[in-house]
Amino acid sequence: LRDLFLVGNATAANWDNNNNNMPLVRDPENENQYSFTGKFLGNPNEFKLLENRGQWQPQWGLQDGELTSSDILGGDPGSFVMEGEEGYYTVNVDTDALTYEMTAFDESASADYTDISIIGDSTPLLWDGDTQMTQSAFDTHQWFILGVELNDGEMKFRTTGSWDTNWGASTAMSGYGEFNGPNIPVAAGT
Repeated sequence: LRDLFLVGNATAANWDNNNNNMPLVRDPENENQYSFTGKFLGNPNEFKLLENRGQWQPQWGLQDGELTSSDILGGDPGSFVMEGEEGYYTVNVDTDALTYEMTAFDESASADYTDISIIGDSTPLLWDGDTQMTQSAFDTHQWFILGVELNDGEMKFRTTGSWDTNWGASTAMSGYGEFNGPNIPVAAGT
């Protein structure tokens, strides 16, 4: 399955293609549709989408205002140029239909958490303890964990080491967490 990662001076990674570039969420029901909601720096900053962290090709961007890729063009596409001010936006991309949409997102009602962790029989501490994630300094609503070895099994996300606030989903690899949702199926990997 294809992954897409943000790169550009409108994003946390800046123009470094191997700087914990944030992924877009692949729709579990349509492998060609992706979404990301988060903070972007405003005009005149730009961004593109990469398929592999640490590699510039293939990349996705715009040509004459239309979504395209370096594979289609045989060269680099242009960047998405931020039209609005710094803030939160939702980006939706369809790599089959070659369409995209970027809309402002009001994050003022979004919860702020002081910690988020993973827990489950697929995680290093199993169901006995929480493996902490790291909060993004660029966007405090984004959390990540790098280089964690997971086993075949299940996991969930939660905060404050409590089941009071937890998220899960029935889809593996990519999907949308549901509050008090089911355990996430995990295949072994790093």
